[in-house]
Amino acid sequence: MLEDSGALLSDLFAQPFTVALLGAVLAHDFETHRHLLNVGMLSAYAGATAGLEHPRVVMLGQAGLFHDVGKLHVSRMLLNARHELDASEWFSLRAHAVRGEQMLHARGAPTVAAIVRSHHERLDGSGYPDGLRGLAIPWEARLLAVVDAYDCMRAGRPYAAPIAYDEAIARLEAARTLYDSEAVEVLVATLGADRTAKGGQATFLK
Repeated sequence: MLEDSGALLSDLFAQPFTVALLGAVLAHDFETHRHLLNVGMLSAYAGATAGLEHPRVVMLGQAGLFHDVGKLHVSRMLLNARHELDASEWFSLRAHAVRGEQMLHARGAPTVAAIVRSHHERLDGSGYPDGLRGLAIPWEARLLAVVDAYDCMRAGRPYAAPIAYDEAIARLEAARTLYDSEAVEVLVATLGADRTAKGGQATFLK
């Protein structure tokens, strides 16, 4: 069951640095800002669907809000590139996970920072920055990875057009070597509950 949106939003923004960081992201790149807000709320709702206790729901939602905050150190030109990135550009882009972790550690949020660091890890070890495999990836990071990928596919990227809900879920379900299948099931259940709660109107790009 989805938590009360107003109360949850208040808790997600409880960190004293939240408004300042998100404001900086908004000034840097509008699409990254939109993505952070959507992933933050959807991650929190997914955590609630998964049965996490409220403090962990809030922690997961905050990790969603900040998972790409390290992109403040990535140029807007690179963030919006439509060309195939070269090795140097990939290195700069992928550094955002560690930069985000460092920024959150410096602000006294180590647990959220750890999730942010791991949100691009993949089950088969092909992710970054640490090449973690399977259950070595924290559950919250595995769930955040699925929500992050879903929002990217549904909203589109400079190099990829948006895709329909059914196709996005099918791609996540097919990528079993990359994404946790239980996390994908949680996402599907969350989106279904969101539509039911809104009387057929979905909040999260259903």
